[in-house]
Amino acid sequence: MNTAVLVFLLALVISALLYPFAIGQLARARMGQQIREEGPAAHHGKAGTPTAGGVVFVVVAVVFYLIADRSLAGALVLLALLLGGALGFVDDFAKIRGGRNLGLRARQKIVIQLASGALLGLLAVQWHFTSQLVPFDGRRALGGWMILIAALAVAAGANAFNLTDGSDGLAAGAGAITFGALALVAVLEHQPKAGLMPAILAGTLAGFLFYNLFPARLFMGDTGSLALGTAMVAAAIATGFLWFLPVLALVYVVETVTVIVQVASFKLTGNRPFRMSPLHNHFIVGGWKETPLALWFWAGSLVAAALAVALARPGSTA
Repeated sequence: MNTAVLVFLLALVISALLYPFAIGQLARARMGQQIREEGPAAHHGKAGTPTAGGVVFVVVAVVFYLIADRSLAGALVLLALLLGGALGFVDDFAKIRGGRNLGLRARQKIVIQLASGALLGLLAVQWHFTSQLVPFDGRRALGGWMILIAALAVAAGANAFNLTDGSDGLAAGAGAITFGALALVAVLEHQPKAGLMPAILAGTLAGFLFYNLFPARLFMGDTGSLALGTAMVAAAIATGFLWFLPVLALVYVVETVTVIVQVASFKLTGNRPFRMSPLHNHFIVGGWKETPLALWFWAGSLVAAALAVALARPGSTA
């Protein structure tokens, strides 16, 4: 536990010191955020804010892995971060060079995410990470099914995190809580090495909040959101918490469900149950300020994390 806390604090401090440099470099590279025309009117003033700040997540994670971790569990999470970050950076670059908020096609990203998830699942099988906590049934090994389940989980998790990243500080704070909970689960399961990368990412996100809270000076972009969503699934696999991820990541699940409901309702009935989706946009259009909104979503993430850990009872021999 002491090591996980130490790397969390070091990652927080070092990343917080690196972000001003990243802001300057991304601004000089003209990596400015493109805003969706159909998004909330309040977001139009954010156009041009440096984006792709998720590059810092990847750099810090690589350095900390080489210095403090070097375990197979950490390697799985780091590889997931790199795969998601590479896809996200290509998407960010395509949007910016295209001059509008349209990067890679959705089907292209889904195929790449499914392939990335399958690769992570294959490695999980080879590295013996198939044993997972099952609700009310202890641990059970998934065997070869891990490849298919990981593929689907990565596609779902990466896109859910990406949808949630639409309001200053919201996804970063929720992500810090989620990765912190995964680090705690690893410690409770007596797998301290598996908790190091989640602790590092939690610290990096906490440092990012200094620059991402309203009014944001830096966005993580798809580089960050797709990297973190992919890494979140890999960390759940490495800690044996995959079946509990929908509860732990409840905020991301709700955000995604509101998009599905909005689209389905409009196509079937012509009505939109929300002012705008995902859910955080519904509140923003309704006049909510972004900082209080972020705090409420963080509270939701804390409740979800506590519930997931309580239900899983990691470390319990009963």
